[in-house]
Amino acid sequence: MNKFSFFSFFFLVLLVCSLTANGQNNDLPHATINLVRTGNYFGSACRSDITFPNQREFNLSLGSIVKYKIYSEGDIAITINQSCPASQYSPATSRSAQINVNVKRGNEYYVLYNGGNFNEAQKADVEKYLNKIKNVMKQEENLDFPINKSSLRGIASKSGEGQGTCFLVSDAGYFVTNYHVIENAKEITVKGIDGDFSTKYGVTIVSTDPSNDLALLKISNKNVKFKIPYAIRSTNIQQGEKIYAMGYPLTFALGDEIKLTDGIISAKSGVQGDISKFQISAAVQPGNSGGPLIDDEGNVIGVIYAKSTIADATNYAIKASYLETFLKNVEGFDYPVYSNSLKTKPLTAKVAELKNNIFIVETK
Repeated sequence: MNKFSFFSFFFLVLLVCSLTANGQNNDLPHATINLVRTGNYFGSACRSDITFPNQREFNLSLGSIVKYKIYSEGDIAITINQSCPASQYSPATSRSAQINVNVKRGNEYYVLYNGGNFNEAQKADVEKYLNKIKNVMKQEENLDFPINKSSLRGIASKSGEGQGTCFLVSDAGYFVTNYHVIENAKEITVKGIDGDFSTKYGVTIVSTDPSNDLALLKISNKNVKFKIPYAIRSTNIQQGEKIYAMGYPLTFALGDEIKLTDGIISAKSGVQGDISKFQISAAVQPGNSGGPLIDDEGNVIGVIYAKSTIADATNYAIKASYLETFLKNVEGFDYPVYSNSLKTKPLTAKVAELKNNIFIVETK
């Protein structure tokens, strides 16, 4: 099981995301922000929602406290959005307010919403309300998309131990995977070649592109032969296109058989408009990292990158145009002239050939 290379943005975000996917964030240093809403009658009919940067909005209901676990540090903006229904005395209204809390891990903070006032407070100021509150909820910073990623450097040490997916990009024995899959690894092996999952082949790192989360590997055994049946397609990819994700998710539970999921290109950009990514609806899980995103004709159009924990059926892949640029700039790597022999074949035949070129990559 991959303890740390689950996706992660992962890039620092991918590291932290991988920790989240494994439930390891319980051990990470953090602060707690206690968001308290009193039972004050003024504004009691209004809905109040809290938003932290990059995070999903949540409700702060009347007479409740939300204990928010936060891993980021620094000045953190907290926004409250209030929506009040129309009444016989006034029309429907909405307003928002924002405060900044200077957060340091290990500390506890209090934010009080009372009768329309939204402010940071001391514990002594809110104790009289805490004693009356019975509705206690918990929320947590989603480390897939951290509030302040620059403050997370050094929060955890990545061991280099893990598992992901890689796929062939040259008949000469070159594979592509995510950088976060092999980051800090002392030993990298690939298995699944010729359908054999008992034999592991050593590979070396040829080149990496951490900013785009890509890595190029080369098999050490020169006697293993390959032939790529697909091409890399990097242009004219449209929103709504049918796509397939292939890889080896959760092998500790699901086994070594390759998994295929389908979906569409949901958006031609990733989180916060990141133009280097596709948003896809095909399901991916820990271990899919580094696997190929395939179009309906069997072309590689991306590299599986991250699973969102904020929204359902929302996942991400690095666009093939960035993969192509990366490969063409690797010194000593001869970018192949690809030819797709899969176009006219049925899906079952495509999968049968594709899976012979997609492998499990393991690191120590």
